Amino acid sequence: MNRRQLLRWTAGLVPGTIALQVLAACAPSAPTAPSAAQPRGVPLAKLLPAHQPIQGPSPELPGSADGLVNPAWMKYPRASLFQSVKEPPGSGADVTVTLQTNNPPWPPFEQNAQWQALNKALNARLNPIVIPFADFDQKWAAIQAGSDLPDMMCTITRPSTPIVPAFLEAKCTDLTPYLAGDAVRDYPNLAAIPTRAWKSALVNGKIYGVPIPLAPYFWWFWVHKEILDQAGLRFPTSAAEFKETAIKVNKPRENTWAIASEGGSQYAFSTVNGLWNSVFKAPNYWAVDADGKFAYVFETPEYRQAMLYAADLFKAGLYHPNSLQYNTLSARTDFMGRKMIFRFDGLQASPYWGGYNAPPMDPPSLITLVPPFSADGVSKAVYYFGRPNFGITLIKKAADARVKELLRILNFIAAPFGSVEQQLIAYGVEGKDFTYDERDNPVLTDQGHAEIGNFGSAWYSLTRPATAYYSPADPQAPGVYQGYEKLLAPLGVEDASIGTFSPTFASKGTILLDGIGGAAQDIIAGRRSSDEWDQVVKDWQTNGGSQIKSELAASYAQLTSG
Repeated sequence: MNRRQLLRWTAGLVPGTIALQVLAACAPSAPTAPSAAQPRGVPLAKLLPAHQPIQGPSPELPGSADGLVNPAWMKYPRASLFQSVKEPPGSGADVTVTLQTNNPPWPPFEQNAQWQALNKALNARLNPIVIPFADFDQKWAAIQAGSDLPDMMCTITRPSTPIVPAFLEAKCTDLTPYLAGDAVRDYPNLAAIPTRAWKSALVNGKIYGVPIPLAPYFWWFWVHKEILDQAGLRFPTSAAEFKETAIKVNKPRENTWAIASEGGSQYAFSTVNGLWNSVFKAPNYWAVDADGKFAYVFETPEYRQAMLYAADLFKAGLYHPNSLQYNTLSARTDFMGRKMIFRFDGLQASPYWGGYNAPPMDPPSLITLVPPFSADGVSKAVYYFGRPNFGITLIKKAADARVKELLRILNFIAAPFGSVEQQLIAYGVEGKDFTYDERDNPVLTDQGHAEIGNFGSAWYSLTRPATAYYSPADPQAPGVYQGYEKLLAPLGVEDASIGTFSPTFASKGTILLDGIGGAAQDIIAGRRSSDEWDQVVKDWQTNGGSQIKSELAASYAQLTSG
């Protein structure tokens, strides 16, 4: 992929709001590591910060009151930018922070206009420790083991990046008194972060972090609609109809297959991360019944159906032969090149694939969303929401005044779209990092690309505002995105484990997933018999799964008490 292609791919969403979603799409999509719940039975509603949206420039396409449909702007609100933070939040002191990014190293402070301007706006001397995304787990383990902690530490919410409760209790600030309930109103931009993102910031009944929120729509089922149109086919509306359609568009002799997945136990041919498990209504990772008992996706009869269905597609030769070798980026690249017709992937790295950034081909590419469908085509379809946040930012233990100062800085970084603060973080300094084009869109200069990067501002690895749709390259794209959300929001199902905690999951969840998810992948690929599945599930239960379920149930009971 060359730089021009990459810039085209990442031009679709608001800079800053896209950056962390791109990183999330590059990371393994494993179940969210459940956060620790409150052991003292404090009701969840009393712990979560009171949500209060920010009133900035009015979008042409407003979002929904519940936040499940995000606002969209057809043009940049240059003339109505507002200041969301009235006074510089810092005291002039040094502030050391960890950041993570997929961007190359940025220019040093003396040559970095954005960094200098941010320090001035904050009245703080930011000292970032920038961690390459690929090295984050190793570096994070070293940070937790160290004695000289940064003032603020970004993390990633995933099983491979564990946050040890003992570390939090010993070295990090309990932010509950500052943020729970109406207390968060002292930090209006933090109060505007969606409520679902705060659930994963709870540890042992306390708020230990400020979230880096993600929109609920993490994975999407895409199709080259131009191929369906060419063949006179409609969107599939059942599992049987999907297979019929897939057979008709599958043309291996032309180096084109019906569908592809990426390899890995966390995907298992899209039976784990939200495609076939949603079609057959297996859990969105975890489900809980009316009695508070938890069931893991792999344990259910619905998952067995999804697994056998995927195995049938594989046996029919409908999956691209590289599906076991693909990673997310390589599979995405081949999908863009129409080497497969259907693809379960993220919106994040290639927004509006059927629009301005489609590669030239005949017939012209028109990639669009496949409306969700159920296996039988009769019962209501569901869509599985993704994890609530990319990570959380921790604050090391400090005096009350210092904690408030650091929260004010995070409040600045969380400034919403349409604010002068967001423009500084997303685009840098006018005349140096960006200029306005003839339509009043901010356009990064070469210096801006060097300082902010192709994957968006690294400062957004501390926190970020809620998603806002805006596309300088294609003004129609925000309406397309929002239309997708309006379709998916009423069908959304959350992972029932969000906000709960299992110490066994924290220590063994990834290993156990590799075992059971790897077995599912092997069965689908014909490398193991489906007759082994019952024993595979029993082994997962014996090796820690049953203990995880018990711990989640206890945690859930504490969350819902009171």
